[in-house]
Amino acid sequence: MDFFDLVIRYETSLWNHLDDRLRAAGEVSLANLSALRVVRRHADTARVQELRTELGITVGAASKLVDRLERDGLVVRSAHPHDRRSSLVTLTPAGDAAHDDGVAALDSALAEHLAGEDVSAVTALLARLHARVSMAVAP
Repeated sequence: MDFFDLVIRYETSLWNHLDDRLRAAGEVSLANLSALRVVRRHADTARVQELRTELGITVGAASKLVDRLERDGLVVRSAHPHDRRSSLVTLTPAGDAAHDDGVAALDSALAEHLAGEDVSAVTALLARLHARVSMAVAP
């Protein structure tokens, strides 16, 4: 296998492994946790657009994801005070708890998976590579 094949297979395998670990621990799915993490990072300013951008998905997919999170009682939408075309997405108390519990389970699973690896060096490399590809596709 070459570099590209390994990167893609590793990402897919890691996603599935972490998602399985979260579900086995009774936590939200990795997709939902990823969205909750974006909403938490943006506190009271999260919109569907932030999820679209940070998760690298379409606006339609981000909107459907927020619909599911809202249905599950993890987020609420409210009118944006300055933009009638947009709404704000905030965590509910259940969403806060799901975020915190999910992040703890995720951190534990990652620590176990990455034991013995130089996580700082791998993180720095991935950040550099991501910055390069982001600059290459920027409008």
